[in-house]
Amino acid sequence: MDFKIRVQVLEWSEEFSIKNQNLDEHHKKFMQQISEALELTEYDAEDKPQKLEKLINSVMSSAQEHFKAEETYMQHIGYPFLDKHKTFHREFVSNISMLMMELEDAKNCAQEFYNCLKNWLIDHILVEDKQIESYRNRLYDIKEIPYSLEQRTKILAERVDVENEPKHKYICLCHLKEFQVCDSLHKIMQEEGTFMRCKTCKQPLIYRDLGLDDEDNFEALAKQYFKQF
Repeated sequence: MDFKIRVQVLEWSEEFSIKNQNLDEHHKKFMQQISEALELTEYDAEDKPQKLEKLINSVMSSAQEHFKAEETYMQHIGYPFLDKHKTFHREFVSNISMLMMELEDAKNCAQEFYNCLKNWLIDHILVEDKQIESYRNRLYDIKEIPYSLEQRTKILAERVDVENEPKHKYICLCHLKEFQVCDSLHKIMQEEGTFMRCKTCKQPLIYRDLGLDDEDNFEALAKQYFKQF
């Protein structure tokens, strides 16, 4: 099943911020352009190719401005993955440029354009760009996911059916508080050794392994907490 991006779900949130006002404004604009691209996939009038070409040109212009500013910023803060990030930028420009040659088939071109922007939003803006802020806060070294559980789940929901996945119980240091973590996010956290924090107590969410009996549970979970730092 193809899960289309739900623009009303992935509206701008301060959790998406990389703490740079200029770059954040660029990202807000891209989200709006993705919304416009989605609308174009359902647009059937004769001027669809013209509208599509205009939007593609607008995105290209915004991207070039954004990439220049972002690369300058990364260089300024000594971001260690600058070269890798530049490669992502070049790939995006190349992919969008190729779509300009497919305008005659406006229906398929509009869908490909939207899919390209949607994937770029999820993979690049909300993941790769967010790591810039993580680097500044030194979260990268300790593998902290720079989102709340709710926001990271929303991002995953753009690609997988998280509602129907198995759920895993996680806990924090809040009294009697449990979190339901979807299977996709659970696998990411367990396989990559990453974690996220409770918004209330600010402590890591830890998987409550139901295979442990009550006597072992507290000690084992406590050890997992200490392993995070």
